[in-house]
Amino acid sequence: MGNYVGKISYRELQDLEVVNVVDGSVLGTISDLEIDTASGHICSITVKTLGKLLKILNPDRGITIPWDQIIKIGEDVIIVNYNCMLN
Repeated sequence: MGNYVGKISYRELQDLEVVNVVDGSVLGTISDLEIDTASGHICSITVKTLGKLLKILNPDRGITIPWDQIIKIGEDVIIVNYNCMLN
């Protein structure tokens, strides 16, 4: 993950919009996290999508973005590198 320093709660993460650095689109907001119980590290986030195209591609679950594709967690948004053609 990017340069986020400090701690952030799940509730705070859920309030942030997820923005795709690939095309500048707002993907949605975080609806879930996948955590490796052995290490305690976050593996991925699930984003509740806003766009029609993404809802068509995966209508029930949203989209899953690996934690290493998060570029930056800011005060207002989470910037990710998401290419829907590769996922």
